[in-house]
Amino acid sequence: MVWLLFSKSLIVFLSQLFLIVSAQNGRCPPYSDCGFLGRIRFPFTTTEQQHCGLLAIHGCQQLPPSAPKTIKLGNSTSTSYSVLRVEQSTIFISDDEQERYLRNRSCKAFSKNVTLPHTSPLASFVNKYNITIFRCNQSLKPSLSKDFHKYSNCSEFDIFYGHPNILTSPGFQWPRSLASCSTVQLAVEASPTDDPFQSVTSTTAIEVQLSNECERCLGDRKGRCLLDTEGKFYCATEGRNLAWKIGVGIGMSATVIIVLLILWNRKPKCLFGFFSNRNPVSASIYFGVPVFTYKDLVIATKSFDRSRELGEGGFGIVYYGKLQDGREVAVKRLYEHNYRRVEQFMNEIKILTRLRNKNLVSLYGCTSYDSRELLLVYEYISNGTVASHLHRRESTSLASLPWLIRMKVAIETATALAYLHASDIIHRDVKTSNILLDDTFCVKVADFGLSRLFPVDVTHVSTAPQGTPGYVDPEYHRCYQLTNKSDVYSFGVVLIELISSMPAIDLNRHKDEINLADLAVRNIHKNAIAELVDPSLGFESNDDVKRQIIAVAELAFQCLQQDKDLRPSMDEVLEVLKRIESGKDEAGHAQDEEPSSPSSVDHDEVKLLMNMKLPPSPRAVTDKWNCRSTSPNVSGQ
Repeated sequence: MVWLLFSKSLIVFLSQLFLIVSAQNGRCPPYSDCGFLGRIRFPFTTTEQQHCGLLAIHGCQQLPPSAPKTIKLGNSTSTSYSVLRVEQSTIFISDDEQERYLRNRSCKAFSKNVTLPHTSPLASFVNKYNITIFRCNQSLKPSLSKDFHKYSNCSEFDIFYGHPNILTSPGFQWPRSLASCSTVQLAVEASPTDDPFQSVTSTTAIEVQLSNECERCLGDRKGRCLLDTEGKFYCATEGRNLAWKIGVGIGMSATVIIVLLILWNRKPKCLFGFFSNRNPVSASIYFGVPVFTYKDLVIATKSFDRSRELGEGGFGIVYYGKLQDGREVAVKRLYEHNYRRVEQFMNEIKILTRLRNKNLVSLYGCTSYDSRELLLVYEYISNGTVASHLHRRESTSLASLPWLIRMKVAIETATALAYLHASDIIHRDVKTSNILLDDTFCVKVADFGLSRLFPVDVTHVSTAPQGTPGYVDPEYHRCYQLTNKSDVYSFGVVLIELISSMPAIDLNRHKDEINLADLAVRNIHKNAIAELVDPSLGFESNDDVKRQIIAVAELAFQCLQQDKDLRPSMDEVLEVLKRIESGKDEAGHAQDEEPSSPSSVDHDEVKLLMNMKLPPSPRAVTDKWNCRSTSPNVSGQ
């Protein structure tokens, strides 16, 4: 009991010392408590620490915790909005005046713009779910497609509107007949109908899209994103004065003492178990990630009710859950019979705590290593996996993804993989069932149980092949040599799935077509791309869709080369996809009407590759192939 009191007192003392030293240095804490919003992190902060974020929330320290929280998006005289919730890089705000207008069906609602903060070298700000409203003179009779709606019950103007902006292509041009109208961007919560009051909402979701420099600063360098006196970006990683170093030194020393005291207090059994375990879970896995109790997650998932199962993979089952603070989460329950579950548990935490990217799923926390079960808690992504949309069954309610969305999925997945590779990480299990979609069809790449940290200055890692049949890199499979080009091959399979809507492996197909990669390469060899394409995509009826699909197929062909050295890097893949989407060739000029392939690899090289005779890809991880050796390398699992 004496030891326990001593430990608690020492913890309180060290906490106060930490706060004092932090204040002296003007440093920012990793998070701030903000009442019912829970813990908020950069890019959000409190008005008491405005220098610690990009958007400051007022009222975080106000009691009780349920007290209203507000935010201003511009200067001190701008409109004050109520904050409803904060999710990773998105904040949901409500305009009380707009709510009254909508409730009273007042046309003043169609004049209420939410003015976003200006883009800076740190970040840009996006209204995630919005629609463009055209307010026009009532004498105007524009010629519009059937996709547009008209509302003429306002006394001073008529309004016209089409699809939500998330569903418009980057090069989309508004009809010229609306050029004389004024526009306003309004938040929506449902697909538009002829009655705009049914879809327009007073709740706006603002996403903070950090610049690449800021992403790298936060992720790789563990720094702080700032602007200098000239308004240019810089990453603050230094500047720790003597007081900070002393504080950290005392804190670390005292922590070690406290841990030893607690272990001693728990008697020799625990001491022996801690020091004799040949594979102990490192205490560092708790740094930077909250620890949930097993009981909390049992309550959140309603005792892992089967009706809450979201999916099942090779390492565990994922359940939908709702935490006591109201957050919706996905809880991965690792299989108990998996002897490598502790390694995979630690691996996901180690990988995800060092990454920060809008296209990667966020880890909210985990259970402790000595918990009854090993559980990982992620943000909940509500719109399912890309696989569930592509390979939907008639009994499901999921709609077919249009080509515009599939192109968006390809670019955002490539963005995530390029970021991983820049962070020296190989995903090792890229597939459509590990690509999640949110309500606006934004990509979140998930499942890092097999991912590897890639040592610097080596060409490959020697390791037993792991992954999913149909997606495994043939060279990795036969040579046991993992490289970042292994992810490129798997992504090539994903591209073919996006084009065809066919699964990577299908035992119901002819034996030579069971593997989708083999089928695709063969069809591209004989210029029969049309035979691969999902008929619902408009390949024959839309010239621009046809051009893009042919170009993506040729890019996939390059990714699916047996020799890894013939495959492009993920950075090159991303560049080509963006060029395909924009409709521009390498010189930056608009492409001709005839379909062609924009590529970072010369078109003659593509033709040369197409003339090569290639061996079939493995259908199972146990297939045997010959191999050639390269060096240097590193060995591992």
